[in-house]
Amino acid sequence: MKAKVMKKIVITALIISMLGASLFVAPTTKTVEAKSYKASTLRLMSAIIYSEAGNQSYAGKKAVGIVIMNRVKSRQFPNSVKGVVYQRGQFSPVRNGSLARSFRLYDRGKMSKSVKKAAASALSGSKTVKYHGKTINMKKFKFFSGYVAGCKLKIDGHQFK
Repeated sequence: MKAKVMKKIVITALIISMLGASLFVAPTTKTVEAKSYKASTLRLMSAIIYSEAGNQSYAGKKAVGIVIMNRVKSRQFPNSVKGVVYQRGQFSPVRNGSLARSFRLYDRGKMSKSVKKAAASALSGSKTVKYHGKTINMKKFKFFSGYVAGCKLKIDGHQFK
């Protein structure tokens, strides 16, 4: 009986000490970005990035996503990813069927991880890309194409302005 009581006391003390220790552990300095977008938005962003820049480097893919998000934040464009992507005359993959094919790849789990990663990063608010060893701030870029008059930046097959 005495051993049984001692065992309960020891277990209780261990539990209290573990709980107490966890209350006094300093928070870590690493921060994790909270996901602030819907799965359907990630799907759309991934599909448009794949359609526009699927054959390009991670920097090129992420840059396309950042431009889309810059448009979402701008008063000159619709205020949602869906509105920006489907805005009349803006993205040729919407018109030529490429976006629909990209949705099918995404839905079958065949979309590359780098595309999804670039989409998630852009949706989470990232505004920089690393390209040829340089970090490029893209917060002011709102246009990209194979050729853009007044181009300020070139990444892979796209020019940005």
